Formats: sequence, structure tokens, C-alpha cells
Amino acid sequence: MIGRQQGNNSETAMAFVLTDEQLLLQKSAATVAERADGVADPHRHMLLAAEAGWLSLMVPERAGGGGLGMTEMALVLEQAGRGQMQGPLAACSVTAYAIGIGRAATVREKTLEDLVAGKRIIVPALQDPAASEDAQEPITAMPFHYGYQLSGQRSRVPFAAEADAFLIDARTSDGSIMVIIPRDIHGVEVSESETKEGRHSGIVTFSDASMMSDEWLIAGVKQGKALTEACHDRLLLGTSAEMLGLIERASRGCPAATLAVKDRTAIDRLRSLLYEACAAFDAKRGRRSMAAAVKAEASEAVLDVAGSVARTQDPAGISGDFDVDLFLKRAAALSDSYGDAALHRARLAELEEREAAAADGTTKRRRRPRRKKSIFARAVSR
Repeated sequence: MIGRQQGNNSETAMAFVLTDEQLLLQKSAATVAERADGVADPHRHMLLAAEAGWLSLMVPERAGGGGLGMTEMALVLEQAGRGQMQGPLAACSVTAYAIGIGRAATVREKTLEDLVAGKRIIVPALQDPAASEDAQEPITAMPFHYGYQLSGQRSRVPFAAEADAFLIDARTSDGSIMVIIPRDIHGVEVSESETKEGRHSGIVTFSDASMMSDEWLIAGVKQGKALTEACHDRLLLGTSAEMLGLIERASRGCPAATLAVKDRTAIDRLRSLLYEACAAFDAKRGRRSMAAAVKAEASEAVLDVAGSVARTQDPAGISGDFDVDLFLKRAAALSDSYGDAALHRARLAELEEREAAAADGTTKRRRRPRRKKSIFARAVSR
């Protein structure tokens, strides 16, 4: 249970009181992040995270995971941000979550085991189901033998260069499904582009990439859209937690005069918004607008703090363990990952309008014509 904090400890003030178990997790995560600090090796960071059990935190216990929520994941990723850890920590954690709760997951055992052990990198290349038609990049799944052929593309996919496979949503004639597609199969191409921090994002293109019905399926049409939304929101919250930790590191490593009052206020506001949203999602009352609001706030705050750090006139006062160049690159990359502040401000307005209309009962359900069910529509809970 999370409640309002009454203490005044500036180092641990988080706007909420954590349970004993959450405090222990936070402390152990800080220890792992300290081990990674100063070592610019994303592969090493992923192995440290895997050894600590971070990648399986949100996987249900029935699937062999920690069975914890978004709050615990955010606590861990916040510490990872403080340690300037690199690598697809949030991305792989969300993929593991999807595999763990996917009712039609046919790749659960070996794939999930390798993923949470840090042996494979499987990153989401998901589209926001609420995106406007103009902004959508649909991937279609056409029936083919005992499975489907996938066609379409996704752009600006973080960590595409490092990925062994991609978690994607695709459209069938019956609705949206979620699948994992290895990058080395015929019909999958990754075009890489270098980011501001020297890492890579890319465009993932599917040209009649074939998959069988008993391979790589995570969710059928009954669960596909809802699971895509859940994963998309958790990506935003997880990335925001990393940004929170990153700017907390800047506030600790720079002279007191470097950050303006508005920067420190932004840190407190972001922390409050993040953990309120995480608690709401864990209580199954989270709204998509909450995740959009947090990501917009985080993307804006991290760039504001980066600007203050870049303008500092007292480099001699910067802590020796604070790498300014790495901080600036990480800030730029994380701010842009999965959409910048402007994009999520616009999403926030649209989502709030839709949620208000749904609450008022003013949305109308349209009858969809009956179509022949695809093989994925028959996927059942395992």
C-alpha cells in the first residue's frame, strides 16, 4: 500500500510511503546500479539487471516471475537511471511482462527464460492503438498456410540494432494480435540510424514475413489490443522512471547553484506523477492519459535539467563520478524514446477527451460486420 509521505528526508522524499518490501527492493536496486556506475557497457548492465531479477519483476508468478507491479518496476528503473545504466531495461521488462500474461503465448518457456536471463534481447515495436490514422504504421497479418504473412513497418524503434526479435502488434481481419518475430527470418529487415547518444534506433520492415500459428503468438484477437495498450503504457512509465533517476543523479552530481528552482520543482512533480500513475495501474484503475501525462512531464523535465547542466559556469564543482557528456546524451535519447513531450501532450488531450466521453456514456459502439474467424481468434488461455 502506498500512502502520502510525511517525512522531510530530501534524499528519500518520494511523495509516497513505500512498503518494507518496496524499500528493500529500492535499496538492492541502488546497490546494483552502483556496481554498474562508471562502466559504459550496456551488455554488462543487462546481465547485472538479469542477475538481480529485474527483467522478470512484472512476470506473473505462474509463469515463473516475480509477480510484482509497475510501482516496483519503476523503483528499479529509477535507480538504473541514477546509475546511468544503459541497454533496453524497460523494453525487455515489458516484453517479458507481455509473454508472461499473454493468454495465447506459445513461446513462453525457453524464450522467456532466455529473455529474463539476459541471453536474448526482444524489444517492443508497438503502435499506440489510440494513434490517429495519419500517425499509424499498420502491420497487416494475412492468412498463409497454417499461419500468417506480415507486411508493414515500424519506425524509430529503440534498440533495434541490438534486438534478436521484436514484439509487435498486427492487424488481422478479426482484430489485433500480438506476436514475437525473430529478426533473422526471411522478410524482416532492420534499417539502423544512430541516435544522439551513439546508440541506435531503426526502422523494422516486414515484407511477407511468415509465421506459423503455433510459433511466436502472444495474444489473439480477444486480448491483442488490450495487451498492446498495457505494454505501451508500461513502456512510457518505465522510460519515465529512468529519466527521473537520471535527473536525480544530475541534481546530486552538480553544484547546488546549477539547477534552477524550477528544475528541482520539476523533479518533485515528476516523482509524484510517476508513482501516482504506477499505483493506479497496479490497482487496475490506471488510465492511459496518466501514462501520457507522465511521459510528457518526464521528457520535458529531463531536457530542462540537461539545459541547466550544459550552461553550468562551475565545471570544477561537478562531482567526479558524474559524466556530463553521458548525461546529456542519455537525456536526449530517453526524452525522445517512444515519443517526445509534444507528442504526448497532444495524446494526453485526446485521451482525456475519450476517457471523459466514455465515463459519460456518450461513446457509441458500432456493430462490426461478421467475418470468418482467423486461426488466432481461437487461441485459448493456457
